[in-house]
This record gives sequence, C-alpha cells and structure tokens, in this order.
Amino acid sequence: MLVVALLVIPLALFSSLGSGLLGLPIALRLATLLPLVGIFCLVLWTLRSTYYTINESDLTVRSGPMRWVIALSQIESVTPTRDARSGPALSLDRLRICYGGGRQMLISPQDKESFIRDLERGLHRCLDAQATQ
Repeated sequence: MLVVALLVIPLALFSSLGSGLLGLPIALRLATLLPLVGIFCLVLWTLRSTYYTINESDLTVRSGPMRWVIALSQIESVTPTRDARSGPALSLDRLRICYGGGRQMLISPQDKESFIRDLERGLHRCLDAQATQ
C-alpha cells in the first residue's frame, strides 16, 4: 500500500503541476518538477535498500544512502516497540536497539525472533573472542 501511495502521489503532483506550468518557460518547469522526481527517487531507493547485516563483531544497518555500524559489544538492550519516530524501519513493528551510552536505533526486520537469535549468537561470539584475547 505504501509503495502504491509513493508512486501515485508524485505522479498526481507531476500531472497537476505539469498542466498548471504549461505557460511557463521550460527551465522554470524543470526547476519545479525535478525536485519532486529527486525526492521520489530517494524515497524509492530507501524503500528498496533497507536491510540489516550481522557479522562477527558488528550490526550494519543500511537504508538508502545511509549506513550505520554498531559494534555488537556496545549493544545494551533490544526491545520490541511500536515507536513511530524516524528510523531505518519500514514498519511500525520495530525493535529498539540501545547501544553506546544512550544512543538508540529503530529497525524492523521481517523476522524479529530470528534476528534477535542471530544478534545474540553474534554477541556471544564477540564476547568469547574478547575473553580469549
């Protein structure tokens, strides 16, 4: 539903603005319409490329042009939330990751239970590696 809205709204704006801008010079029409196209592309890029990766020592969060890397050893808690604040999460069924002395990240993996299990396994491997050093 969200993807449909993101496609329909810019097209409706484009057509309504486009018909109202017909009497203006082409440069002014482009200056008005190009930012709409840019915003649409940024939103689409973010929707198509939001994902989370857990490796031996880090959780990497990607969302469009943005990337965050959180050391597993800095994660203090992971709790379910429906917090609507902004974050690299595509739904309101989210996880709040508290880390690094008061910072937090809101994410929404498709399979939260599996994600938490993988995060716990990664954290245990990270702690074991630190203990053997």
